[in-house]
Amino acid sequence: MTRILTNNSSTIDSQAAFQRAIRSTAMTVLLTALSLIAGCGGGAGSESESQAGTTGGSFTPPSSSSAAVSSAAAFVATFATDPFRAATGDGVSDDNVWWVEQKAGTNRASVVGVGRDGGTGLRLHTEPGDSDVSGSGAHERNDIALPQSTTDGYDGREHWWAHSIFFPNDYAVPPAGAWATVFDFHDTRNQGGQANFHIFIGSDGQLTFRGHGGPTVVMDGAGNEYSYGANIGPVVKNVWYDFVYHVKWSSGSDGYFQAWVNGVLKLDHRGPTLYSGYGVYLKLANYHTAFGQPSSVIHDRVIRGPTALSVSPGPLAGVLSWVDGNLAQITP
Repeated sequence: MTRILTNNSSTIDSQAAFQRAIRSTAMTVLLTALSLIAGCGGGAGSESESQAGTTGGSFTPPSSSSAAVSSAAAFVATFATDPFRAATGDGVSDDNVWWVEQKAGTNRASVVGVGRDGGTGLRLHTEPGDSDVSGSGAHERNDIALPQSTTDGYDGREHWWAHSIFFPNDYAVPPAGAWATVFDFHDTRNQGGQANFHIFIGSDGQLTFRGHGGPTVVMDGAGNEYSYGANIGPVVKNVWYDFVYHVKWSSGSDGYFQAWVNGVLKLDHRGPTLYSGYGVYLKLANYHTAFGQPSSVIHDRVIRGPTALSVSPGPLAGVLSWVDGNLAQITP
């Protein structure tokens, strides 16, 4: 299921609407050949193993219960439509919502029977040789993206987002000298540099948040005075990671980005979250160095809403807790 709602809760799901969206400046970024470094968080030279502002992290199991999807949510994707994209190669998903990036002649993005709440999810899969996909160069990619208009990734916007990621048995942890990216809010430029926010996995098997913003574009993983991040913990297979974000998109000091993983607050950044003059669009990713192994990542339950209650599947430290079987706002 994919639902995109306006303020009066009318559904937008037409080919014409999507085609207009992908002709916008933001989606032009998706359709043109992105440079090697720009793709999904950076290239090999820019993804250093250190990141300014990171903190320690460990794995916390996800909530055993899951709240129902709220009617207040502005965007919902739970990937119930099969096939996701019947045609091969790059192009629009069959539900007219996502832009699919996959090797020419293949159908790597597929709906599978592994979902956050027991239903289905979206498997993004790469095989050795899946390079030169939407500007990936020598790196390998199977990603999907929302246009900026659907992401609502504009300066001054405030959102709550949730998404869930599952690393199945055939997920390949990057070997020595390699890296991977599995999610990002990508800036709307058509040039090299770092995405504004992404989930990065290094050759040590550790997941980290990495974020950048401010008046100038960050060109490498070392960052600048506005860069931020946090360690999430090691990749654990066959469990769901529930990510929840509270973000204000801004290139100035009034921006913020908070991130919870399985209910635990891992990141609390105050400061720029955009590059000056640009916005963001959302990408679900399986993007990595070419290391000679097939690899899969499963994504599900992508939700944008106005409040934590409208998106979160479970409790959030300092924000939400279970009360009589229902999620409720924590009273200060």
